Amino acid sequence: MALLAAGSALVAGSHLENIMQTKKGRVLRAFYYQGKPTKVNETVELPRVFALEMASAHKLELIEDPKPEETKALPKADTKGAFHAR
Repeated sequence: MALLAAGSALVAGSHLENIMQTKKGRVLRAFYYQGKPTKVNETVELPRVFALEMASAHKLELIEDPKPEETKALPKADTKGAFHAR
């Protein structure tokens, strides 16, 4: 009998932190999670894989985390008085 480990982290080559990621979403159609029903329009945080599955079944609308603001580049310093090698 063959050993099947299709979803295993060792076979997939993924890191543990990728497996443990979570996603936030708004419930569109109620479903059970950990034996408890979710409510419509409730915002929930679920394991990434389960959240993607619920989103593909049109039961969850994923909420993207706001991206951190990019730091603006500092204006270039005036180099007229700076030392220049000749």
